[in-house]
Amino acid sequence: MTCVFIESDAALREFCQTAARQGRLAIDTEFVWTSTYYPQLGLVQLSWDQEHSALVDALAVSDPSPLREVIADPSVVKILHESASDLPILRRWCGVLPVRVFDTRIGAGFCGLTTSVSLSGLLDSQLGVTLAKTETRTNWLQRPLSPAQLQYAAEDVAWLPLLHETLHEKIEKLGNLDWFKQEMSACEQEDYYAEPDPWESWRRVSGMGSLSGVGLAVLRELAAWRESTARRLNKARPRLLRDEQLVYAAQHRPKTLDDCRAIPKLWPRSVEKYGKDIVEAVQRGLETPPSEWPSLGNMPIDKRTLKTQADRILNLVRKKAAAREIDPILVATRREVESLVLAVFRSGMRPEHKALLRGWRYELLKPQIDLILEEMTAARQAGT
Repeated sequence: MTCVFIESDAALREFCQTAARQGRLAIDTEFVWTSTYYPQLGLVQLSWDQEHSALVDALAVSDPSPLREVIADPSVVKILHESASDLPILRRWCGVLPVRVFDTRIGAGFCGLTTSVSLSGLLDSQLGVTLAKTETRTNWLQRPLSPAQLQYAAEDVAWLPLLHETLHEKIEKLGNLDWFKQEMSACEQEDYYAEPDPWESWRRVSGMGSLSGVGLAVLRELAAWRESTARRLNKARPRLLRDEQLVYAAQHRPKTLDDCRAIPKLWPRSVEKYGKDIVEAVQRGLETPPSEWPSLGNMPIDKRTLKTQADRILNLVRKKAAAREIDPILVATRREVESLVLAVFRSGMRPEHKALLRGWRYELLKPQIDLILEEMTAARQAGT
């Protein structure tokens, strides 16, 4: 296996120009994500076959535009494993909107395998290749990188082109290639990379279920402040305030810095740095009119009915997915199915925006999914 270490803009351009002529490029990234809001990119691995690989030092290269051009080139298929982790990082580094992405994890789910498989597991089962996983927890920002780190990074990407060939052939034989391409097209859209709305971040705060009314209004303001500030300062959210501290502040609602200092669960250093912001966020929450208080929402049906209706759809998903040798988790999770059921019982209407009712998923499940939804709508109207 031939692998070059790229530390200059000129070397990156030369490699990418050659790679663009191959029609395919495997890509992987190595990063550190501990104390920052965004992952810190250390290394980008590239390969078009086992004999042509490169490790790009993201800390040394100042102009990543050659890589951006290749990733955006529709004549080149981009091969990644777990692209949802790598593509947003590459988007921030070189500003690219990719086209023709082949995710080997998703691909596995379209040809009779499971999407929960690791890259090493997939290489072992499909190619008989065993990877050494000795550097899974390592500092990719250190320089120089050790020989073990370099070998690990190179092996991670070298076999992806051959794995792509194997999986592509299997997907095509099963007649799932069009659906797979449709699924992968999502990462070509701008909204795939949209950052979460700070105003909605309260919904992801652990423990928020203990609050209601004005308490939720205060939490919404506090969570929005934390999200925006963490993003602006590039700090991990817990380095500002942990979830339990947000909830505790929403419960006690400090109105002054002294009130903040009197709350044992708030770190003194956080109070000194962000106490004024915390007090202001609490005040905004307290001034929110009751009509604008957030709500966890009332369940339109009891838990037993929810489970029964969700199970009907999940059974259909499993049956249809098995017939096409698609991993059912790719079609829908229980949470997604329950969200669909709740939407029907809340509105009495068909929620066309739900993923199960669009694209390849709907093609897979119709017409049975239509009948189930009709029966649910009828049950809602009958009040049962």
